[in-house]
Formats: sequence, structure tokens, C-alpha cells
Amino acid sequence: MNEEDRRKFYERLYFHELEVRDKVENRLKLPFSIFAIVFTLAVFLFNEVLVKKSVTVDAFFWTIYLGALLALLFAVGFFIVSWYGYTYKMLPTASDIEAYYGRILADYQDVSPHKARSWAKEAFDDYLMETFKTYATHNTRNNDRKAFYLHRCVTALIISFMLICVAFYPYYNSLTAI
Repeated sequence: MNEEDRRKFYERLYFHELEVRDKVENRLKLPFSIFAIVFTLAVFLFNEVLVKKSVTVDAFFWTIYLGALLALLFAVGFFIVSWYGYTYKMLPTASDIEAYYGRILADYQDVSPHKARSWAKEAFDDYLMETFKTYATHNTRNNDRKAFYLHRCVTALIISFMLICVAFYPYYNSLTAI
């Protein structure tokens, strides 16, 4: 793979990672509704069991209920880690890039006016390739980390939801006995 092909590859990779960032950001919206459902169910059970005392519960209920709350707490933690603390590297503005090219060209003009344009082009192409490569790598690591913690968040939410549904059994059972 020659230099030009590599630069084009890194350029495509850079823009691909920006698209992936947007997709991961959109996936981060899903857990909000699941949080609301699980939290509402947990509060309802808390109200029925501890406040109204409409259900007598045993150790099985408390184990499952506290497990659901613990899983919900983990889900919130994973969600925060997947949402917050990421900085993405973006290309400099077109004016900054052009100014950089002008500085390179001026520096090479001082050294050799005849070869300045070819040296400046080569240095500028190297700069673009290194920029795309470095920024794409940084953004890929961010996206991978975000997706990993988002996956953990959704997994913890599913576990929490399943446990809270199982914890509803004593409440539901007491309603059918009436």
C-alpha cells in the first residue's frame, strides 16, 4: 500500500469513526426508558411492602429485590461511564490547515526555493496522514470503550428488570389470595 492509499484509508477510517460515534450516541438514549420502568417498579414494590405493608415478604423477596436494586445501581454506573468523559479529536479548520501549509512552504522556500513546493507537498501529505491516523485511533478507542460500557449497562438493566419481575411474585401472589 503506497503513501496515498494509506492516507485515503486513514481518512476514511477517521470519518467512519465519527459516524460510529453518532450511532453510539443514539444507542445511549435507549437505557433511559428502561431505567424509568425498572425504577418505577422498584418504587412501587417499596411502597407496597414497606409503606403500606400490604404484603408479608420473606428472605427470598428481599434477596431478589436487593439484587435488582444492586443491578440497577451497576447499570447507572455503567451508563455514566459510557456517557461522560470522552473527548473526540476533530480535524483543524480549513484555515488552520491552509496556514500550516503556508508555514511549511515558507520554511522550505528559505532552504531551497526550487524544491520547496515538492518538499512542502510531501511534508503536508505526511501531516495529513499522521493527523488522520492519530485522530482515527483516538476516536476508535473512545467508541469501543463507550460501546463496551453501554453493553454492560444494558446487560445490568436486563438483569435488574428480570429480578424486579421475580420480586413481584409475592405481591402478585398475595393479590390472587384475596
